[in-house]
Amino acid sequence: MTKRLQCKAIIFDFDGTLADSMPFLEMIGVQVMIKYFGISEEEATERYRSTTGLPYEHQIKMNFPEHEMNENAIEEFEKLKIDRIFEQELFSDTKAVLQSIRAKSISIFVSSSTFQTTITEYFSRRGLSDFFVEILGYKPGFEKGAHHFRHVQSNHNFDLSDVVFVGDSLKDFERSKGFCRFIGISHMFSLQEFRSAGHNGHVVDNLSEVPSLL
Repeated sequence: MTKRLQCKAIIFDFDGTLADSMPFLEMIGVQVMIKYFGISEEEATERYRSTTGLPYEHQIKMNFPEHEMNENAIEEFEKLKIDRIFEQELFSDTKAVLQSIRAKSISIFVSSSTFQTTITEYFSRRGLSDFFVEILGYKPGFEKGAHHFRHVQSNHNFDLSDVVFVGDSLKDFERSKGFCRFIGISHMFSLQEFRSAGHNGHVVDNLSEVPSLL
């Protein structure tokens, strides 16, 4: 029998967790790396995936420290992302999952590396904003991970031991360590990859499995 995670709040990652946007983001992220840094598609894909879950600005600066083309690459990626992010669809079960969790009287948050104004507008356009206590996006000095977790703790009075973070990347798991419990979704990374990264907790194949764990 699966042990349930008693919690008062749940924080969802956005790209690859609530929205089926990772194929699109990987495509443009890889294209930009190839264009500005002259690497192969294979290498660009490996570099992108190894840092996925971080803002692209951080991905670039980690992969190509101090490179003269960094700012150009970041600017182009963000422009391409803004141009088409609103076309990226939520997973088919996202709304039902949010409804199910809200019915359990669990507070729901989004934590995203997408710019704050963009992620807020994304959910507003889909009429889903009311599902969330707060939608947390990226601003310089305020990003997914410690900043968002501490914000939920201090601004909404949740003990982080009562919070669960759901994400689809190894970086998401990395961020959760020392803050709150984590549920991995094995879209981009396999169960074994999560285990190898040190996550011995829940890993599910689909978002629809999350409510049954709570």
